Amino acid sequence: MAKLIRVLTGLQDLCLWLSAAALAALPIIIIYDVVMRYLFRAPTIWASEISLYLLQFLVYFTLGALVVHSGHVRVSFWIENLVGLGRYWGEILTTALILPYAGVLVWYGGLFAGNAHARGMLSPTLLEIPLWIPYGLIPAGGVLLALGAVTKILVIAAGPIEAAARHGNGDHG
Repeated sequence: MAKLIRVLTGLQDLCLWLSAAALAALPIIIIYDVVMRYLFRAPTIWASEISLYLLQFLVYFTLGALVVHSGHVRVSFWIENLVGLGRYWGEILTTALILPYAGVLVWYGGLFAGNAHARGMLSPTLLEIPLWIPYGLIPAGGVLLALGAVTKILVIAAGPIEAAARHGNGDHG
């Protein structure tokens, strides 16, 4: 199970690094566009659209990594007051509750992207990007979110067992 956790965490970390690269590219693109527009009177036709797609990438490709690394926003007053097995099962339950939301992203995002592909929809700009590409970020993000939740559950489930094995007792809390 440890190898599976490493592989899934590595996938999420890769997505996090790609998102960091997209985040680094955003201000460069915007500054370039501003300089071209206001200093040289030659605005770009691509900067706004590409910036929007990079922002979408950032949103959807960090979802799973935030779950894996406990960087997501959550209401923790209930879970923080639990101890032992209550805390263990509470963490698993609250993480598992992410899965239906991820399923909605995958299902409806997939329908949305599939519809854009079937209709041959293009962005209404000079770039004419096939819209199934940016729309496809929605179900991809849902898959990454589901994988992140599964990874976190595996980490939680393995934690007490590994700790018990190190301490030589069978207590899972």
